[in-house]
Amino acid sequence: MTWEARAARPPSAAFLCDGCGREVVQVFGPPGGAVACPGCGREHDLGRDATPPGSRLLSRCLRCGLDRLYVQKDFNKKAGLWVFIVAAALSIPTWGLSLLAATLIDLALYYALGDATLCYGCGTVHRGYLRNPEHGPFDIHVQEAVDRRLRTA
Repeated sequence: MTWEARAARPPSAAFLCDGCGREVVQVFGPPGGAVACPGCGREHDLGRDATPPGSRLLSRCLRCGLDRLYVQKDFNKKAGLWVFIVAAALSIPTWGLSLLAATLIDLALYYALGDATLCYGCGTVHRGYLRNPEHGPFDIHVQEAVDRRLRTA
């Protein structure tokens, strides 16, 4: 599958509501407009000035406008963890073949699934955009430079 085919789904952004912490997903299409949080009803409108009209190449976060973005596979980490928990539980009666099966499933999903672009600043997940060559994989040094929260030693 090519990058263009993977990005054929409509562009969207998913983020956590500032009010209640529930996930809000805004799909960008012809109707446009703000989207309400399913938990508290708070209105959220994401800026679309981060991408030129008609372009599917993301250069800035649609929520906070930060230009520090990274790319990762668009896969639910909890689901992946459960695949290996079940495989580990079944490894003794299957003589380890369940771990091999889980590894093969993981490898197939790695090549089958598309990418998502995430913001270092606010954590917004952008889906349906082409991969920008300027955005690499996650870098802890960039995260620490962007994240200015106080931490304990």
